[in-house]
Amino acid sequence: MQIICATIEFSTATVTLADADGKEHCACSRGTCPVKSAFKAVDLIVKEPTTLLEYSMDTATEGTDAIATTRVLVRGNALTGEEVQRNFCGTGARMNVVVSAVEAYMEALNKMLDFKEKFLLETSKSLPERKSLCERPKLVIFLGI
Repeated sequence: MQIICATIEFSTATVTLADADGKEHCACSRGTCPVKSAFKAVDLIVKEPTTLLEYSMDTATEGTDAIATTRVLVRGNALTGEEVQRNFCGTGARMNVVVSAVEAYMEALNKMLDFKEKFLLETSKSLPERKSLCERPKLVIFLGI
């Protein structure tokens, strides 16, 4: 992941994720802050409708090398013939606040994608046909910096 921050212009993020088969997908996005640009880049790869409901950050340690702990709550839709909305939580902890935030976001998205797949299997509905892994990765895994 590469983040470029600016005080006058938008921040830019380039994010690389791997799907369940290990294939890497990369996206770049701009946003009003580094975290927003990183989340938008992740969304371009995952391509699942979500709403960020909550974003909070705290420190687990003190000083300039403090560990940032991040918690996100997202709402996602499961395709069940009807729209079923559920909330999914993720946490991250790193010295870099943006990496911590993206870890938390990815954990929440992975939970959402896992729920969606299990729900469809339990209700005996077939999974939506995927045109390519890039369009709808099964589960995405954060690769790191």
